[in-house]
Amino acid sequence: MLSSRIRDKRYLNDLDEYLKKLLGNGNIVAILLYGSLSRGLAKPYPESDIDLLIIAKKLPGEILERKIQASKLKGIPMAVDDIWLTVKELMEGVEGGWGLILDALADGIPIYDPEGILKAAKEAVEKRYRRIGKVWVLNLSYTRRSP
Repeated sequence: MLSSRIRDKRYLNDLDEYLKKLLGNGNIVAILLYGSLSRGLAKPYPESDIDLLIIAKKLPGEILERKIQASKLKGIPMAVDDIWLTVKELMEGVEGGWGLILDALADGIPIYDPEGILKAAKEAVEKRYRRIGKVWVLNLSYTRRSP
């Protein structure tokens, strides 16, 4: 599925290299590719980046510490722009209507989701919201069911 959307193999190679490091970590529970690569709209290599939503069991509380952790894992500079969240933070982002998460879940490609976390989050987005153009709005039927 990825190779049909990502035409330039260099993006696939970078992604594959990073995924091997991520999945060897033991802390990762889900990975979602989103952005231009997932939509098949990437610019020629290396003009686009590889956007990943990475869901982990445990993460440092500070965003800077998460960035440091990700940089160490990458080892070398890569065209990867990753957002690290816990499962709780992912679901809070869905509940709170964080546009980036809603867009990523709606349009992205799950790369790794053995526990169905991304699937459940996407289903929650589909139940709670609808997209009108680039804007997310609450489904009226959802708000009526909520107290």
